[in-house]
Amino acid sequence: MSLVRVLEPEVMDTGEDAQAYDNMDHAAVNTAFCDALLSHDPDLGYALDVGTGTCLLPIQLCRRVPTARIKAIDLSASMLALGRRHVEQAGLAAAIALALVDAKALPESDETFSAVLSNSIVHHIPEPMGVLREMVRVLQPGGLLFVRDLVRPEAEASLAALVDTYAANDTPYQRALFDASLRAALSLEEVREMLRSLQIPPECAQLTSDRHWTLAFRKPA
Repeated sequence: MSLVRVLEPEVMDTGEDAQAYDNMDHAAVNTAFCDALLSHDPDLGYALDVGTGTCLLPIQLCRRVPTARIKAIDLSASMLALGRRHVEQAGLAAAIALALVDAKALPESDETFSAVLSNSIVHHIPEPMGVLREMVRVLQPGGLLFVRDLVRPEAEASLAALVDTYAANDTPYQRALFDASLRAALSLEEVREMLRSLQIPPECAQLTSDRHWTLAFRKPA
């Protein structure tokens, strides 16, 4: 029997959670995300990063694409506090604007952004389709929607193996966070079912690693 989705808190808003997340080694995963995103859209333009966490992705993207401008949003004040510090230390305050925003109700008008991206936020949201709908709404025609998240393993043994492989050097607290995130993640079929409801071709979502699915969709012009 496949694992049932077990929700985790939508917002990681304690200082302990934010610092534990920030202390994890995200370098390889973030670089892979940026490589894949930029292979679809090398210019970015004015982009929205949904669930930015401590803003590591926008920093890497703006370093690689100096003309990019990114609005980075999160619902965690603790995450954003660390993110602002990282942005200032990187000297990118003119390129990256951080804001405390609920992605389920974005304040922007329709068709505002040339790209909308998100890494590992979907599993935090109890009903993610509303967030995906908002992402599509604020995306300009011809713009790229690029979302990557964890995929829920089918069995306890598979989940334990992922934790042992990718959190082997983490603290027990960080390992518990990763375990909880895997349990809160969607299956690929659950993702594709949402895409069908949003009239996005379901094949736009693919498994792209042993623990990730990726959605790459260009909004019709």
